[in-house]
Amino acid sequence: MTKTKLGVVLSGGGAKGAYEVGFLKALAEFDIQPEAISGTSIGALNGAIYSAQKDTKISAKLLVELWNDLANSDVLEVDKEKAVKTIIDVLMHFAPVGNVTKLGKLLMIGAKGAKSQEGILTQAPLINRLEQHAPSQALKKGLPFHIGLTKAKGHAIDLKNFLGFGNEETVYKKIQDLNENEMHKAIMASASLPILFDSLEVQGEKYSDGCLSSTDNEWGNTPVKPLVEKEGCTHIIVCHLNEGSFFDRHDELFKDISIIEVRPKAGTFNSALDPLQFKIEKIGIWMDQGYKDSKRILGDAFKALEVVENRKVAERSSDNTVDRLKNRNFKLG
Repeated sequence: MTKTKLGVVLSGGGAKGAYEVGFLKALAEFDIQPEAISGTSIGALNGAIYSAQKDTKISAKLLVELWNDLANSDVLEVDKEKAVKTIIDVLMHFAPVGNVTKLGKLLMIGAKGAKSQEGILTQAPLINRLEQHAPSQALKKGLPFHIGLTKAKGHAIDLKNFLGFGNEETVYKKIQDLNENEMHKAIMASASLPILFDSLEVQGEKYSDGCLSSTDNEWGNTPVKPLVEKEGCTHIIVCHLNEGSFFDRHDELFKDISIIEVRPKAGTFNSALDPLQFKIEKIGIWMDQGYKDSKRILGDAFKALEVVENRKVAERSSDNTVDRLKNRNFKLG
């Protein structure tokens, strides 16, 4: 008989990740404790704290405090010098050759060309909180934790991929398999959207946000795959940050896997700028909606699973009764 093993998947979506905090609050109330976690982008940041703390209730409480802190601070802090270089780089890459002026050519020399991998925002505020609440030593001993990454090609090319004009393969890494000095780099790389943040080097390769590969193979933004292939999870709960799905639950890989998907209620997110809305009024609304949706969806799913399990128990009991009668030479039918 296969041992039951539960995994939790946290999707990417920038500031919309506040929704996942409400999701975790609901998990805590249902007393759900996973044996493995995966996440991409903001899901990797939330997942890092979950992995390090190892406890759903503690993680949910800590993440509520952390997200309220982020909402009241300048988390998207612009690095002005890098911003100028990066913007010039991207503009020059997309500009028709005939329109490149002498001044433009000079400016382009000052920048780093089409392969620039510097972002316009500093990652310091997020790194500081990651080091404080998910230190590498705690991650090493934490819940098994996998993240989704995309190999960086430079901001111009990465931006094309993000907009759906190209694609890259998703790379999965287990945080516990990395050196301690690369753990936070890998987590931050998973959340590094092109132009906004620097790509980061992990194990000799530069990586950017794992969501960049979602337009191709649908695995990037919702890293279910490593929990099945590497961790042997039999049951998985997925928290999405959009109304669709970034993986095919009918794939042969999931044939014998029980999957519960939590999705935001229609209208929860209604702007393309929502991933950048680290504002207290938005954060509070999204955390609350994540909690409400999760309580409803998980409650219904658990009731359905209970009915199925009770039916299986009844069937096994009936079979055992029939076997006992047969052994006593009772004739049936």
